[in-house]
Amino acid sequence: MRSYLILAGIVVLTILGDYALKYASLRASPHTSPWLFGGAALYALTALGWMWLMQSQSLAQIAVLYSSATILLLTGVGIVFFGETLSTRQVAGLAAALFAVVMMQADA
Repeated sequence: MRSYLILAGIVVLTILGDYALKYASLRASPHTSPWLFGGAALYALTALGWMWLMQSQSLAQIAVLYSSATILLLTGVGIVFFGETLSTRQVAGLAAALFAVVMMQADA
Protein backbone atom coordinates (compact mmCIF):
# COMPACT_ATOMS: atom_id res chain seq x y z
CA MET A 1 0.00 0.00 0.00
CA ARG A 2 2.86 2.38 0.86
CA SER A 3 4.28 1.91 -2.64
CA TYR A 4 1.01 2.94 -4.26
CA LEU A 5 0.86 6.07 -2.12
CA ILE A 6 4.41 7.00 -3.10
CA LEU A 7 3.58 6.29 -6.74
CA ALA A 8 0.47 8.48 -6.51
CA GLY A 9 2.57 11.27 -5.00
CA ILE A 10 5.11 10.98 -7.81
CA VAL A 11 2.35 11.13 -10.41
CA VAL A 12 0.87 14.25 -8.79
CA LEU A 13 4.29 15.93 -8.66
CA THR A 14 4.88 15.05 -12.30
CA ILE A 15 1.50 16.44 -13.35
CA LEU A 16 2.16 19.67 -11.47
CA GLY A 17 5.67 19.87 -12.91
CA ASP A 18 4.43 19.33 -16.44
CA TYR A 19 1.69 21.92 -15.95
CA ALA A 20 4.33 24.42 -14.80
CA LEU A 21 6.58 23.61 -17.77
CA LYS A 22 3.70 23.91 -20.25
CA TYR A 23 2.73 27.23 -18.68
CA ALA A 24 6.36 28.39 -18.91
CA SER A 25 6.45 27.41 -22.58
CA LEU A 26 3.59 29.82 -23.27
CA ARG A 27 5.51 32.80 -21.80
CA ALA A 28 7.42 35.29 -23.93
CA SER A 29 10.67 34.23 -22.20
CA PRO A 30 10.11 30.61 -21.17
CA HIS A 31 13.74 29.99 -20.19
CA THR A 32 13.67 32.68 -17.52
CA SER A 33 10.12 32.05 -16.29
CA PRO A 34 9.67 31.12 -12.62
CA TRP A 35 7.34 28.42 -13.95
CA LEU A 36 10.34 26.68 -15.54
CA PHE A 37 12.24 26.59 -12.27
CA GLY A 38 9.17 25.44 -10.34
CA GLY A 39 8.60 22.61 -12.82
CA ALA A 40 12.24 21.56 -12.59
CA ALA A 41 12.05 21.51 -8.77
CA LEU A 42 8.95 19.31 -8.89
CA TYR A 43 10.76 16.93 -11.25
CA ALA A 44 13.64 16.70 -8.78
CA LEU A 45 11.22 15.59 -6.08
CA THR A 46 9.92 12.82 -8.34
CA ALA A 47 13.47 11.45 -8.58
CA LEU A 48 13.48 10.93 -4.81
CA GLY A 49 10.19 9.07 -4.99
CA TRP A 50 11.52 6.83 -7.75
CA MET A 51 14.48 5.86 -5.57
CA TRP A 52 12.14 4.84 -2.74
CA LEU A 53 9.97 2.81 -5.08
CA MET A 54 12.87 1.03 -6.76
CA GLN A 55 14.01 -0.31 -3.39
CA SER A 56 10.97 -2.55 -3.12
CA GLN A 57 9.19 -2.76 -6.47
CA SER A 58 9.82 -4.10 -9.93
CA LEU A 59 10.92 -1.31 -12.24
CA ALA A 60 8.73 -2.68 -15.02
CA GLN A 61 5.61 -2.63 -12.88
CA ILE A 62 6.08 0.86 -11.46
CA ALA A 63 7.10 2.21 -14.86
CA VAL A 64 3.89 0.99 -16.52
CA LEU A 65 1.69 2.28 -13.70
CA TYR A 66 3.50 5.63 -13.57
CA SER A 67 3.57 6.10 -17.32
CA SER A 68 -0.06 5.16 -17.81
CA ALA A 69 -1.33 7.34 -14.98
CA THR A 70 0.80 10.24 -16.16
CA ILE A 71 -0.35 9.88 -19.77
CA LEU A 72 -4.01 9.79 -18.80
CA LEU A 73 -3.82 12.66 -16.34
CA LEU A 74 -1.68 14.86 -18.58
CA THR A 75 -4.17 14.29 -21.38
CA GLY A 76 -6.88 15.57 -19.09
CA VAL A 77 -4.78 18.59 -18.10
CA GLY A 78 -4.14 19.38 -21.76
CA ILE A 79 -7.83 19.19 -22.60
CA VAL A 80 -9.17 21.03 -19.55
CA PHE A 81 -6.54 23.72 -18.98
CA PHE A 82 -4.96 24.24 -22.40
CA GLY A 83 -7.82 23.51 -24.80
CA GLU A 84 -6.03 20.64 -26.55
CA THR A 85 -7.95 18.01 -28.52
CA LEU A 86 -7.42 14.29 -29.21
CA SER A 87 -7.25 12.46 -32.50
CA THR A 88 -8.64 8.96 -32.96
CA ARG A 89 -5.08 7.64 -32.93
CA GLN A 90 -4.40 9.32 -29.58
CA VAL A 91 -7.56 7.84 -28.08
CA ALA A 92 -6.40 4.40 -29.25
CA GLY A 93 -3.04 5.07 -27.58
CA LEU A 94 -4.77 5.91 -24.30
CA ALA A 95 -6.73 2.66 -24.52
CA ALA A 96 -3.45 0.79 -25.03
CA ALA A 97 -2.01 2.49 -21.93
CA LEU A 98 -4.95 1.31 -19.86
CA PHE A 99 -4.58 -2.20 -21.26
CA ALA A 100 -0.90 -2.18 -20.22
CA VAL A 101 -1.89 -1.37 -16.65
CA VAL A 102 -4.37 -4.24 -16.58
CA MET A 103 -1.77 -6.66 -17.96
CA MET A 104 0.93 -5.61 -15.48
CA GLN A 105 -1.46 -5.90 -12.54
CA ALA A 106 -2.57 -9.39 -13.55
CA ASP A 107 0.58 -10.85 -11.94
CA ALA A 108 0.68 -8.50 -8.95
